[in-house]
Amino acid sequence: MAVRLGAAKRRAVLAALALELNRVVSGDRLLSLVWDGSPPPQAKAALQGHIAQLRKVLAGGVALITRAPGYVLTGERGAVDVFRFEDLVAGAREAADEAAVGMLTSALALWRGPVLADVPGTEVREVVSARLEELRLVAVQELATRLFRLDRAADAVSGLRDAVAAHPLRETLVARLVLALHWTGRQAEALELFHRTRERLVDELGVDPGPELRDAYQTVLAGDTAPKPVERGPVPAQLPREHRGFVGREPELSDLTESLRGDSATGLLVGPAGVGKTALALHWAHRVAAQFPDGQLFVNLRGFDETEPLDPRTALVGFLRALGATDSRIAADLETQAAQYRSVLAGRRVLVFLDNARSAEQVRPLLPGSAGCLVLVTSRHRLDDLVVTEGASALHVQRLPEEGAESLLAAVLGRHRIEQEPDAVAELVELCDRLPLALRIAGARLASRPRWTIQSLVDELRDERHRLSALELPEAGRGVHAALAVSYRELPEGAARLLRRLGLHPGTDLDSYTAAALLDINVASARTHLRTLAYASLLHESTPDRYTRHDLVRLFTHHLAAGESEVDTVLATDRLLDYYLWVADAARAHLSDHVRPFDPPEHRPATFPELPSHAAALDWLTLEEANLRLALDIALNSGRRERTWQLALCLDAFHFRRGNRLDRLALCRIGLVAARELGDEHVEATFLLRLGSTLADLGRLDEAIGACTRAGELAGGDRHLELAALANLGYCLMADDQLDRAQATILEALEVAREVGDARSQAGVQNNLANVLLRKHLPEDALRHASEALGLFTSVAPSKAHTATLHTVGTASQQLGRLEDALESYRAGLALAERLGDRYQEALCRRAIGDVLEQSEGVEAAVPHWLAALHLYRDLRLADADELARKLDPHVLAGPDVSVGATR
Repeated sequence: MAVRLGAAKRRAVLAALALELNRVVSGDRLLSLVWDGSPPPQAKAALQGHIAQLRKVLAGGVALITRAPGYVLTGERGAVDVFRFEDLVAGAREAADEAAVGMLTSALALWRGPVLADVPGTEVREVVSARLEELRLVAVQELATRLFRLDRAADAVSGLRDAVAAHPLRETLVARLVLALHWTGRQAEALELFHRTRERLVDELGVDPGPELRDAYQTVLAGDTAPKPVERGPVPAQLPREHRGFVGREPELSDLTESLRGDSATGLLVGPAGVGKTALALHWAHRVAAQFPDGQLFVNLRGFDETEPLDPRTALVGFLRALGATDSRIAADLETQAAQYRSVLAGRRVLVFLDNARSAEQVRPLLPGSAGCLVLVTSRHRLDDLVVTEGASALHVQRLPEEGAESLLAAVLGRHRIEQEPDAVAELVELCDRLPLALRIAGARLASRPRWTIQSLVDELRDERHRLSALELPEAGRGVHAALAVSYRELPEGAARLLRRLGLHPGTDLDSYTAAALLDINVASARTHLRTLAYASLLHESTPDRYTRHDLVRLFTHHLAAGESEVDTVLATDRLLDYYLWVADAARAHLSDHVRPFDPPEHRPATFPELPSHAAALDWLTLEEANLRLALDIALNSGRRERTWQLALCLDAFHFRRGNRLDRLALCRIGLVAARELGDEHVEATFLLRLGSTLADLGRLDEAIGACTRAGELAGGDRHLELAALANLGYCLMADDQLDRAQATILEALEVAREVGDARSQAGVQNNLANVLLRKHLPEDALRHASEALGLFTSVAPSKAHTATLHTVGTASQQLGRLEDALESYRAGLALAERLGDRYQEALCRRAIGDVLEQSEGVEAAVPHWLAALHLYRDLRLADADELARKLDPHVLAGPDVSVGATR
């Protein structure tokens, strides 16, 4: 049933989706296709409107579905005439002549003019028009061949004449038309067509007619009246021998089989040096070689050799010779060579393997036009252009899984040898980064030294300074370092400079802001360089704008960085540390209740991520925690004392919010040492206070009281610091059950808080006082002070202390028997703790909710909340985890986790 689609762009949307039937087309690709690569700002909204309208009119078993990251048109292949045409042509290849004629005639009848003639724009048409036109010409040729066999040459003339009119220099078509005219008694027309074509070949291409056209001419001159089978050229079999010991890769082999179904498929295998792209592609090619009876072509394009990449003209000459063309027939210019190559392959089923391609421009002339051919391309570069313009299916080849890596070693060394040292084998696999090239070299070194243990090689490779050189074959100039060096030398200067700088970055991942800081450039330029490195498979974009590197690439960057001048290295390291410090301090401002920002660092970054909210700050710290710890190690080990304590303080704020007491303990000691070496008593006191509260939470109360007491001695007239020292000391004394002394200390802190006029500090101290009163079994007084604290918190931004105060109000209400009020306060505290990412207070509130529910509804209602609290207690390594565990039935502890989402 025909339906009216309306807007021209809507036809383009439907065409783009129909040409990828049952495959997801991303929204970005649709926008590019429909608006010819330049979608206007309103294009996304327009696209959504077209999708909505299409859904209203589509019927007949075809549906348009939203599926991340775009849309998919679902239906039977026969619902799209392009696929119906392809299936009929494919079926005709294996059919008897009479049936084949019917199929091919039906297929050609589906054509009603140029492909997508009524679809606006060029990009959608360019994706398929050349391929489909080639397939149509193949169908015309094959139909003529089958009609000749059935002695029905007259039926072939009309189709051949139209095809030759459109493609007058396609010799296979002209040869068939010459024969068709001859066998229908029109010898004069046949001879005139031959001579006219010969003149055009000489004038336009500078070549004489090829064997097939000359044979047709001789048939006319000889007066042969019986059709002869069309001769095919030689059958090349150029696939190299498979790599011995190929193992695993079953998921990748299945992906290749699935994605390279159908005609005109192009598979692109992309990955870093040494990951095994060629071995994988070669293994799969040998698996399917029998499906290509007209041969297999192979060429190493040398895109990443020490020498220049192979000129595609050289590759084409080799292919044409393999397909039977003589040198005198092969044109000189690239475009004509490519046309000859496509003509020779027309109607054939050939597998073409293009190994180590450097660029899409190097590959494109080597792509057949024939629908029966399949192409495999391997490259370290992503070659996204082949995906966009040629519809290639990209497979990103990853490192071997652990089991596959061990199997590869077993193939080289023998199973018996690796079974003798399983631990050493597991470590060797990781030291080789699970890269097949590195594993083969390590295996070769061990195989040639049968008296070596595997552990002896592991001991050598543990030394990061020499690991890359140990994974080289010096006599062959091959290995991981050599392969990476070729990729590095081909980089543009900006990307090469960034790769060298990455040797100074201690982590395995980074974003564009960090890269910009290393190079002292803007973030847009840094993104360009990072994408270039990812394109060359030296980095991997794990998430948008975040890049990771394999371990051997990391060691290679260290080698590059070692060649930099000391002045440049020190300056870049300072910029890196100052970048992390600048953003971490901004994050700390959201997480801590009392923050004095640091003075601007020496190298303030020009660009950095904005952290507008508490959640954004917490997310950034969570993402960068590992890098911040490594940056702290650099600062500590290089004697940068001020940066050391500042980074430690930022990380302490993060772990304080997370409730991680043991990590806080280590950070406080690092900061304390740095402060003492600087002679900065104010900073020393700051870390002593944090150390004291952490020790108190861990139950080490004598040490905690001592640390807070010393902090007060060092406050030196700084009233804010004196206030913090008194508040923390009171907290520690309360934890030690010195309640009268704790109350006196906290009341003194309250006076200081009122003096300095800090509402948040007053509220926090009031809450501490309420907790002391609870310990003294005075819940009414405690509730009064805690409620006053809540009133003060309403005038300031949400904070950790606010959450703690809600817990205190709940505890006082519970002791007074007001269970509904208690539950309301605990739930409010839990909601705020989750919002702030405060896992410690979340644990306390979940535990308290369970306790109230035990009183009001029974143990069964309490258990899910206790379980959730227990998981948090154990994650945070809190001392009262064991006491909570005893409240729970052992059978409950052994059971599955229980959802407690209803408490929010």
